[in-house]
Amino acid sequence: MKTNLIILTVFLSALFISGNIYSQEFPGKNREKRMMEFKDKMKDRLNLTDEQMDKIEALKLSHRKEMIDLRANLEKKEVELAELKNTLNFSRDSYMNKINEIIAAKNKIEIARANHQMDVYQLLTDQQKKEWNKITEMMHNTKHREVRKMRFMDK
Repeated sequence: MKTNLIILTVFLSALFISGNIYSQEFPGKNREKRMMEFKDKMKDRLNLTDEQMDKIEALKLSHRKEMIDLRANLEKKEVELAELKNTLNFSRDSYMNKINEIIAAKNKIEIARANHQMDVYQLLTDQQKKEWNKITEMMHNTKHREVRKMRFMDK
């Protein structure tokens, strides 16, 4: 009798927990929704023309293609580092060379991101640039707040 009660309790607990897990939204899905809302607000706040939107969209597509290649290169470098670590006696020099290659690949990604932002920025009028600066400053502050919040939650 006692065993049946324990089994029933465990089963009901598992059922309750699994129901809660599936009822929550995935974080990535929520992030995508927020990004779409942000883009719509950005378009409205900047008061972009159709011509500007077309140029920005073309830049965005080109940038996405470039980023796919750059991220793939970074991933390859990370796999090469994992392969190196699987060898028995790798040297400090070979290890540091792979680390430097990874750092260089990450730098290329950040430089491409910055260049893309500047390409978009250069399409804006002076008034739009002022608004862009306000928005990006606010985003920067919000991002740091979220990072601090996540670090606090991890502790």
